[in-house]
Amino acid sequence: MDDWSKQFLDAVSGAVNDLTQQMADNTERWLDSMTEQLASASETLVQVTDEWAEQVQAAVDPEIDRVVSELNQVLEPFQVSFNAQLDDVVDQLDEVLSPLVLGLSGLDQWFEEASGPINSTLEPLLQNYPACVGCRNFYGQAYGGNTLVCAMHPYGPEEERHCADWESVWPPSSNDG
Repeated sequence: MDDWSKQFLDAVSGAVNDLTQQMADNTERWLDSMTEQLASASETLVQVTDEWAEQVQAAVDPEIDRVVSELNQVLEPFQVSFNAQLDDVVDQLDEVLSPLVLGLSGLDQWFEEASGPINSTLEPLLQNYPACVGCRNFYGQAYGGNTLVCAMHPYGPEEERHCADWESVWPPSSNDG
């Protein structure tokens, strides 16, 4: 009795397996068919959309070109007028600012001349050359790690507090004359 039940279960199991396999094959064929149909429909949709877009562009481009051309014609007088007014403003600013710029270009030389006495007074103090404070000959620039104090005394005066070649950087006052 066990034999017939086993045969029965095997037969049912085989039938279920066959049915399942047949359903899977049918489903796979149906999905493949649907995929092909969707791909074809998508290609057709893309092609129709591209054609429609080209038609719209062909219809709209001339109108856009016409509107842009009309705008350019309307704006051209304003552009010419604006450019002429801008050129006038630039010329006026140039007339006003040119003397100022020329005046300011000499300012750096004037500042150097005006600050020369102050620099000749402060730099020797800062560089520890007290005999050179206020001397017009003081140079105080370093070359190769050595400071050139002045042409007469490249390494500084021999006496720490006095220099025989000292000349005042300050202009003589009108009371001295």
